[in-house]
Amino acid sequence: MSISVAEYRNLASEHSMQSALIERLHQRARVPLLAFAIPNAAKRSPRTAAQLKREGMLAGVADLCIMLEGGLVIWMELKTRKGRVRAGQKAFRASCDMLGHPYLMPRTLDDAICMLTNRGILLP
Repeated sequence: MSISVAEYRNLASEHSMQSALIERLHQRARVPLLAFAIPNAAKRSPRTAAQLKREGMLAGVADLCIMLEGGLVIWMELKTRKGRVRAGQKAFRASCDMLGHPYLMPRTLDDAICMLTNRGILLP
């Protein structure tokens, strides 16, 4: 059975989606920006996890931070179609909403590209 490129992209892992989106941001950004990952999901020892928590690491922070001119920051949590939203992620989103920070949660790479294109961040 063969699937199209679009179908494959929509079934990709969060890692694949994030890697492809970062590449797209570097190649097709319409505006100056700085985009970077927040690697909260990395495996680590309990000792290292405790140290990072003391240093300010926060569970649930979005996968990507996209900084734009004028002080605008967009937070993006990439999920697959079947990906679950954890309690920490819901709490982080609520904080973004309370503080007026845009928070996006696309379920496919195409959705992420569309969201950023519609905001004028990516070239079509």
